[in-house]
Amino acid sequence: MTEFSSSRRRLIFNSAAWIGGIAAVAAATKSAGAAMQQVDVPAQSPLGIAIANHCKVSSADHNAIRAQLMAELAANPSLTTLSEQCPICGCPIIVSR
Repeated sequence: MTEFSSSRRRLIFNSAAWIGGIAAVAAATKSAGAAMQQVDVPAQSPLGIAIANHCKVSSADHNAIRAQLMAELAANPSLTTLSEQCPICGCPIIVSR
C-alpha cells in the first residue's frame, strides 16, 4: 500500500507542477500580446510632431535604400519582406511584396 500512496503522491505533485507551468505560460503570453498595441497619435500633438521630426534625412536617401531593397526582392522570389536601418538617422526601412 505504501507503493500506491507514493505513486499517488507523485501523480498529484506532477499534476500541480504541470498546471502551474501552463498557467505561467498563459500569463506570459497574455502580457506579451498586450505589449504590442497600435496607437493613433494626432499629428498636431507634441508626440506627433516629435515623431514627424524624428527623421531629418531627405526622403531621397530613404528612397534610394528602398529602391535597393525592392531590387533585392525582385531578384530573389523566395523573400517576402526585407528591412534595413538607415545608416544616417537609424529609421527602419521595410519593403514587402
